[in-house]
Amino acid sequence: MLHALALRYFIEVARTGSLAAASEALHVAVSAISRQIAKLEREVGTPLFDRMPRGMVLTESGEALARYARRTLLEGDAVLDDIAAAHALGGRIVRIGCTEGFTRTFMPSVLAEHHAAEPHARFMLRSGTPAQVEQWIATGEVDIGLAFGTIHSEAVGVYFSIAAPVCALMPPSHPLSARSSLSLDDLLAHPLVLLDRGTTVRQLLDWCCAARGVQFEPVLTSNDSSVLHHFAALTGAITLGSRLALVDVAGPSSLVARAIDEPLLANRRLQVMVMENRRLPSGVERFLARLVATLRNDTGKTHDRQ
Repeated sequence: MLHALALRYFIEVARTGSLAAASEALHVAVSAISRQIAKLEREVGTPLFDRMPRGMVLTESGEALARYARRTLLEGDAVLDDIAAAHALGGRIVRIGCTEGFTRTFMPSVLAEHHAAEPHARFMLRSGTPAQVEQWIATGEVDIGLAFGTIHSEAVGVYFSIAAPVCALMPPSHPLSARSSLSLDDLLAHPLVLLDRGTTVRQLLDWCCAARGVQFEPVLTSNDSSVLHHFAALTGAITLGSRLALVDVAGPSSLVARAIDEPLLANRRLQVMVMENRRLPSGVERFLARLVATLRNDTGKTHDRQ
């Protein structure tokens, strides 16, 4: 029988990659963690880790057990949280991972709306690349993920998906703003400011240009979309992103969105992710419902601020 304590130790070693790092994180002696790992390996009858010079790496069997253990421990926590919430105020922190662009206005607005409805709710918001968000979901570090997705992990499931084409974002005064749709040639004829490589937008644009045999040199690259938005507003450059990034944004740095007539860019989808087959705490479920409802509403807002 696999015990919860042994599974927690196992998961921490898998996360940190060493007994020493797991010991420091858990405040438990290395020898105690080592005994529990050895006990697990005896019970399952196969090594769970490859012992490497620079740490411990999960075997194929270890990966399978890790998926089971993360889901099992999280579901146990969910039951305890729901019981506690039934008898007291407060409860589990809703942990959200998203790509950086959603941290500017969209996620703060959703969090504020949920806080107004549930004043005792607590939140943790972390931003990263799509691959990082997917990894956080797979390892149970966040409950809900929001990213423009290409899911590679069988531990991650798509709870909700909606079309979110890549658009050209520009000041209302830009000469291309009068058009409803732009070509790739239109974009490349003007100064571009873009997110770093590793982001979905940049990857898709690079693929489009490679397929056409054309090259471009951005005026500015950054891992912070707010920098790109402000620079575009001040200089008349074009950046790329989602219409969602412009919802509830007004003022001197406001931009308008225009469609791009490129299938790779037009077919991008926004995905809300959760751990596959995981039972979510009721508080997380309620926030998830609000997030999906907001996405449905905001993606329907096709007007531009002129």
